[in-house]
Amino acid sequence: MSRYTKKLKENMEFVYGFDHALGMFYEVWDYKKGDEDHECIVEDKSTFLNRLTKSQMLEAMEKYGADSAHIEMVALDLPF
Repeated sequence: MSRYTKKLKENMEFVYGFDHALGMFYEVWDYKKGDEDHECIVEDKSTFLNRLTKSQMLEAMEKYGADSAHIEMVALDLPF
């Protein structure tokens, strides 16, 4: 399993990675939206639960500024 976090703004994070059960996944968190975790999650996608495609994952990774090596590995279907 891999899990990476990228700070976006003061109260926002982009979390992404690969899990043996979910496949590729990403989450966008905005901690100004509330005190509980379920209130703060803005976007939550995974291969298993939402049929997240490789192109959708790459688009999100580029949009939120994920590590370029991780983007390249996803593009080449390699574990990251």
